[in-house]
Amino acid sequence: MKNRIIITSLFLCSLFFYNTLLANNFNEKSIVIYWDASLSLTNKDIDKELKFLDTFLKSYPKSNIRLVTFNTSRTSDKQFTMSSSDKSLLYKTIREVKYDGASDFSLVDIGGTEDFLLFFTDGRNNLGSIKSKLYTPRIITISSVQRINKKFLHETAYYNKGYYVNLLEHDIKKSIAAIKENRIMPKLIFVSDKDKKSEENLIEGRVSNTEGNPLQDVYITIKGKNKSTITDQLGNYKILVKKGDVLVYSYTNMKTAEVITEIDNYIDVTLTRNVTDLDPVIIKSKSEAGMEMVLIGDRRVSRRSLGYAVNNITSDDITEANRTLGESMAGEFAGVRMGNNNDAGQMIIRGFSSFLLTNHPVFIVDGVQLSRSGVDLETKVDMNFIDPNIIADITVLKGLAATNRYGSLGNNGVVLITTKMASLKLKEKDKESNESNDIVYKSFTSPLNITKKQPSNFYLMLEKFESIDDSYNHYVSRLNVNKDNVSYFIESSSYFFDNNDQKKAFRVISNLLELFPEDTSVLRVLAFHLEKHGLLEYGEKIYQRILEISPKDSQNYLDLANNYFDSKKYQNSVDLFQKMSTTKIHQVKSFEGIKSQINNDFKSLLANRNQTWDLKKVKKSNFLLPKYKLRVVTEWSHPQTEFEIQYINPEKHFFTLSHTKETNGKTINNEINQGFLSDEYLLSELKSGKWFLNLTVPESQTPNKKYPKFLKVKVYTQFGTKNQKLQSYLINLDTINKNQIFASFTIN
Repeated sequence: MKNRIIITSLFLCSLFFYNTLLANNFNEKSIVIYWDASLSLTNKDIDKELKFLDTFLKSYPKSNIRLVTFNTSRTSDKQFTMSSSDKSLLYKTIREVKYDGASDFSLVDIGGTEDFLLFFTDGRNNLGSIKSKLYTPRIITISSVQRINKKFLHETAYYNKGYYVNLLEHDIKKSIAAIKENRIMPKLIFVSDKDKKSEENLIEGRVSNTEGNPLQDVYITIKGKNKSTITDQLGNYKILVKKGDVLVYSYTNMKTAEVITEIDNYIDVTLTRNVTDLDPVIIKSKSEAGMEMVLIGDRRVSRRSLGYAVNNITSDDITEANRTLGESMAGEFAGVRMGNNNDAGQMIIRGFSSFLLTNHPVFIVDGVQLSRSGVDLETKVDMNFIDPNIIADITVLKGLAATNRYGSLGNNGVVLITTKMASLKLKEKDKESNESNDIVYKSFTSPLNITKKQPSNFYLMLEKFESIDDSYNHYVSRLNVNKDNVSYFIESSSYFFDNNDQKKAFRVISNLLELFPEDTSVLRVLAFHLEKHGLLEYGEKIYQRILEISPKDSQNYLDLANNYFDSKKYQNSVDLFQKMSTTKIHQVKSFEGIKSQINNDFKSLLANRNQTWDLKKVKKSNFLLPKYKLRVVTEWSHPQTEFEIQYINPEKHFFTLSHTKETNGKTINNEINQGFLSDEYLLSELKSGKWFLNLTVPESQTPNKKYPKFLKVKVYTQFGTKNQKLQSYLINLDTINKNQIFASFTIN
């Protein structure tokens, strides 16, 4: 009996030891932390994120930790253990992270052998994507800021056996419990009309706030099922359900709404702020034949006004019943509020910007801006200024699309109207500036000296420090107060480029992508400078981003094609030039404004061809490269850019080619309508000797820190011959005081 007790005791002790060993092994984990240090995360809730991390690590107290911080490059890569001193050092290291530059997710290696990968980020990827791997750690994505890419955060965790924790919405302890229990997240499903099954009903709709603004990244989940989706940037969504399913709509800092589905095809929901209790909300539209109506606030409008229509309508959309412009536009444009009584003063495109002055948009008819009347809320602005029967096209520009093209004029949005007569005329080539072949020369009286660029104050300040690191620390200290100043990032990056620290230089200039991700004028400035410094791969990414934002603008295709050429991605360049030259890009109405550039650049590309290129579809005429003694190509960053270039010959006589509203207003309007920002000048008969180029700007031009106007100039001599030479210049027009001689070249 005594021996049996001893044996039993030994067995129990062994079992206890074995279980303890298993528990310890379970708690011993290898963890890698990827900490996104890009500028967009400057205002993250660092205390809440560290609280999550500390609570998580307490569940695995004997773990080995690797911390990787990154933005445009990996800024640190350190190992830590979970001793008290090392743990404190880990948190101290995280608190000292400097947030600067854009994010490059290609730096996140998910193919490691660790047990967990904790990814602290907003999910807003700008430069590179995560490379998928067959085997990965469990990935936990964590965010603590309002502006996020929820789809990326959710799906990255879901498809890697992990979990997504939004610290603005989720309880930390409950989230970590879900992670430890290997709880499965709902799968995000995005459907179309083709996906509809016989036993399921396709529901679509729009989610907005009480002000009528669309909400992006709202979770729509089928209650009790592992199936959900999220809204797009217009607040729209689609999901397949069965009758009786309950849809749950949840969004940060908003009341959660529940909707019981019936037979309706359209469900639109308005979410209100900061209420924790569930409140069923059902806003439905008819799915029967005929006009589909939905309720918004105190009025019913057509479904087309809720984000399903494009921002452009043609004469086909304007019926005889539309007696006024207001009636023609009503319900056709997402996010546009027409008001009542055919009053443009009540038309709101971008929300209220002023309670005292006008909030209605600018109207531009055939390129001519109508005077903006109605300077206060009491004055009616009649919309009977045009007969709908003569309208060929109406386009509404809002947000950055309006301000990019029209500056402060577009603050409240822009309505572009093209009449049927003007539409026909635009199809004809504009010969206004090319009718005369005679060049008028004048005498140039100033000294012929190339103007040396003077360093900016930003540049000079960084020069005062003894080391590059000290200069960089000073730059970071002034970053927040200069976030609206594009020149701050351009000039600061120039200092680091000039001092051969390309890593810091690129990090600095990449902030323009973080701060102005949808602003094509700023992004074009960024692309110009990346090309200048030989960062063609990143320049390509920026041109692709611009093209995604503005697929109707012809300039964007030419820029990308030339970037492919410079990067020696010859087949990509050939394919894109072929599409432009044969007008097979359906988004663009016309390439007429840059047709000559396309032809010459395409032929120049083909002059470098070899047998590996696929040229089967290229016309024979494109292999005949023309010859010019001088070819000058100018491209500007902003549509409202004015300048003149004086060509000074060896005898100090000059002629002027102008790009100003005063002398070329019609041409500039045509550029805006067709979406191009460049021109070329071809000259075959020139005097031999040394020539100079002098750049002048209008006296009325004033510097704009948010939209500095840059001019890129390419000067080709002996174009099309074996002696062809190219000189490139990038000039900030805001730094020019009346004029600047910027180039010289020799004509043989």
